[in-house]
Amino acid sequence: MIKLLKQLLSLLFFLLLAACNEKNEITSLLSEAESYMPVKPDSALCLLDSIKHPERLSRKEQALWCFLYTAAQEKKQIKHTSDSLIQIAVRYYEKTDWGERKMQAYYYCGRVLQDLNDAPQAQAFYLKAYDLGKTLDAPALSGELCANLGSLYTLQKLYQPALNYQKKAVDYFMMDEDTVSVSVTLRNIARIYVCENKLDSAVIYYSIALLHTSDLYKLNMSNELADAYNRVGDYERGLSVAWNAYSKTKTREDSCRVSLTLGDLYFKIGKMDSAYHYLSFARKSTDLRTLCGTYRNLSLFEKSRNNFQGYMTVYGQFEILRDSLDKQLHEEMLARVESLYNYRMVEREKENYKLEADRKTVYLYRFLAGGSFLLLVAVCVAFCLFKKKKQKEEQLDQFLRFQEQKYKESQEYLKERNVTIAKLEQQIAAEQKRIETNTLQNERKLAQETFFTSDLYLGLCTKWKKLDETQWPEVVKAIDHVLYRDFTSKIRMLYPRISELDLVVCCLTRLDIPVGRIASLLSVNSQAISNKRKRLYEKLTNQKGTAQDFDEFVKDF
Repeated sequence: MIKLLKQLLSLLFFLLLAACNEKNEITSLLSEAESYMPVKPDSALCLLDSIKHPERLSRKEQALWCFLYTAAQEKKQIKHTSDSLIQIAVRYYEKTDWGERKMQAYYYCGRVLQDLNDAPQAQAFYLKAYDLGKTLDAPALSGELCANLGSLYTLQKLYQPALNYQKKAVDYFMMDEDTVSVSVTLRNIARIYVCENKLDSAVIYYSIALLHTSDLYKLNMSNELADAYNRVGDYERGLSVAWNAYSKTKTREDSCRVSLTLGDLYFKIGKMDSAYHYLSFARKSTDLRTLCGTYRNLSLFEKSRNNFQGYMTVYGQFEILRDSLDKQLHEEMLARVESLYNYRMVEREKENYKLEADRKTVYLYRFLAGGSFLLLVAVCVAFCLFKKKKQKEEQLDQFLRFQEQKYKESQEYLKERNVTIAKLEQQIAAEQKRIETNTLQNERKLAQETFFTSDLYLGLCTKWKKLDETQWPEVVKAIDHVLYRDFTSKIRMLYPRISELDLVVCCLTRLDIPVGRIASLLSVNSQAISNKRKRLYEKLTNQKGTAQDFDEFVKDF
């Protein structure tokens, strides 16, 4: 027994050791993945994927896994398709005092919802993170939040709050000394000024953005600045910046985009050959916006040359592209409107739920107050009833003692009386049974006498030339219900496949109808009846026998 106990304890120790090792291994993997996140998100994602069944982790580890997995996807610029993972992290960190991680969870939740085109919900989480960041030293994340909020407000054409948040983002990125993010944010501010048609301000911000940006963004920023110069009418500067952008192109699509800007600028300064050259090259683009702008400028170019046939051809292509672009923009707008509608529906449902919860809370408090009052009343009533019950119990005890004495005195008398009653009951039961038996016998005898003197029986014996099919059911009814209880049913139980004719022979035999008379009623000869009786005996008893054996069997049945 002691040896078995030692073995069990050893097994338990090894299981606990294995569980601890597994837990330590998962904790180590999560820590390593988090350390890789800033510079090696690919490695972090591989480590996170190596953890099988994250749903079986502890709540803390599962929340960290969901947070890191979402962060790795965001770092790798993988478009999010669901918010289920980050919501797990948000729900967990909301209940903790870890402000920085809570802010990060809100931020990534906003990014996921923004990818899901749920701008209002994304905005709500960004604002939560931004408010939380005011108490933390996190300029980089605060800058990202303000930049994203500015982008969301820009999509909603709320340009003033968009500018405010983008300018706050610039301040945060300057604090973090992140010049690339500063340049991108300045470019976004310039784009907002373009939307507001404040082109001078747009030119200023584009120019400042170019001073801080990296080579990755210089091409697009230069092209946008050239377009801004084009809009304000400063074509020479526009051409200078556009040529600077053209020198940095690496793909055909980039060349087409800058060629559109160059073609437009050359067209406006009257250099038609150069304009046509660059606009023709821009037609190789696969971008719908670039193509639409290209064909618009080409149509104006053909119109200026009085080539109306060419103008109509190119303008027709422009209209087709414009319709496609309008359709695309319309679908994007519908998606944003639908998202906003869904958000408002959710908010309305939340408000209704809150009102309903408040109403139920009030009802609950009222119910508890009323219940407490009723409970107090019930306790008082119960106490009074208990006192009365106690008094009644004392009175009842006295009464019971008195009655017990009387009971003992009458017990012997009751025994004698019960014996006498039992004997009388036995006599009464025997007499009732005898009377019932005699009554049944007399009723049956009377019924038999009635039947055997009836027209039915006389018809069977003498009057009918053949069996009366209309009155035969009455004969069967009399046999089954009056003379011989359930006779035909019992015959059918012995021989389920018996024919109606054979059943008639059985019934007539049971009524002592002579064989000759049976043959006459059934319009057959006596020999056929005899053969049928013999055969029926074999079917009913599964034994060989004669017609006389059948008669005896049926009469005794």
